[in-house]
Amino acid sequence: MQNFSRILISLTLVIFILYPQTSYSEVKMGIVNLSRLLNEVPMYKDAREKIQKKFDPRARNLKTLETEWNSLNDKYLKNESVMSDKEKKNLVTKIQGVEEKFRSGQEKLQIDLEKTQREEYSKIEKIVNETITEYAEKNNFDIILRAESTTLYAKKYINITQEIISKLQ
Repeated sequence: MQNFSRILISLTLVIFILYPQTSYSEVKMGIVNLSRLLNEVPMYKDAREKIQKKFDPRARNLKTLETEWNSLNDKYLKNESVMSDKEKKNLVTKIQGVEEKFRSGQEKLQIDLEKTQREEYSKIEKIVNETITEYAEKNNFDIILRAESTTLYAKKYINITQEIISKLQ
C-alpha cells in the first residue's frame, strides 16, 4: 500500500511537471489517517471484540496448560533427587505431553486467529474503501492519500478522516 501511494504521488508530480497547463487547474486533495479511523470506527471495535470472544476460551485453555507445565517442571526440579528413575521417567513423559499439547494448541490458535483476523478486517477494509471512494466522488476530490505513510505536511482542511469516521458510524 505504501509503495502504491508513493508511485501515485510520483506519477502526479510527473504529470504536473510534464504538462504545466494542468498544474494551473486546482487539484482537490485529501488525506485519511487510517490508523485513527480504525481505532474510532465502531465496526472495527466490534470485530476485535468478536475475535477476542471467539478465541478467549482457547487462550484460557492454553494458559491452564502452561500453568500445569510450569507446576510439573517445578515438581520435577524440587523432587528430582528423591524420585526413583521410574518416577522421573513418568514425570518427564507427562511434562513432555503437556508441553506438546501446549505448543500444538498455541500453533493452531495462532493460525486460526490470523485467518479470522484477515477475514474480519478485509470486510471492514472493503467497507472503508467504498466509503472513502463515495465521499471523494460526492465531494469532488481528485485524490485521497493515506496520511500515515506519505504525508509530510497537510493543512487541516485536507484531512478528511473525521468525515469518513462520521459516515462509518
